[in-house]
Amino acid sequence: MWNNRPSQQGLFIVISGPSGTGKTSVIRALCESDPTLAFSISATTRPPRSDETNGVDYHFLDHTEFEDLIQSDGFLEWVKYGEHYYGTLKSTIESTVGSGKDLILEIDVHGAKKIRNLGIRYTSIFLLPPSLESLEKRLRNRKTESDSELQQRLLIARSESDFISGYDYCIVNPDHNVEKAVTQIRHIISAERCRIDDQLLAAISQEFSSTQ
Repeated sequence: MWNNRPSQQGLFIVISGPSGTGKTSVIRALCESDPTLAFSISATTRPPRSDETNGVDYHFLDHTEFEDLIQSDGFLEWVKYGEHYYGTLKSTIESTVGSGKDLILEIDVHGAKKIRNLGIRYTSIFLLPPSLESLEKRLRNRKTESDSELQQRLLIARSESDFISGYDYCIVNPDHNVEKAVTQIRHIISAERCRIDDQLLAAISQEFSSTQ
C-alpha cells in the first residue's frame, strides 16, 4: 500500500541561496506545514549561542570529535570557516531518508557542489532575491552586520549566482514572502515524489510482482 508516494525511501532536498533571502524562515515553515519533512541538523565546532540548543539548532562538537569524524568518513560534506568546522553528518541523511522521511538540507553553494560531485540522488533548489537592491535592503533591516560585513555578503551573493546552473530549480522570493515560497517548494516536492526513476520502478515491481 502506498502512502504519499510509491517509493519507500525519502527525498534528499538541498536548499541554497544568499544570506538574507529568508532560507531559514522558509525551511522552518515548510517543515511545520508537512510532518513528512525533516530538517537536517548540521554539526559544528563553534560554541552555541545563548538561544541555541544542542541537537536542535546544531550538533555541537569539539574539534577532536569533529576531526575524528572527518577521518572516519562520517561527513557527507564539511568545511572550515575561520577557526570552526561545519559539516553534514552522513548518519543524519541515512537514518532520515531511509525511514521514508524527506530530508531538507540548508547549505551554501560550495557544500552543494561537493554533494553534487558525490553522484548521490537529491533535488536542489536555489532561493533567490528579486534583486541585489532588495537583498541589501533586507540585510540592512536586520541590523546584524556592520557596513563592511554587509558589503561582503553582497559580494558573496553576486558570486553565488554563478552556481545557479548547477541546481534543479530556482525560486525568487519577493518581499520575503515565506508563504509563497513554501507553496512553490511544496509543488516541487510533490512532483519529485512522483518522478519515475530506478528506485520507484523497483518499488512498483515489488508491489505488483506477478509471482505474489
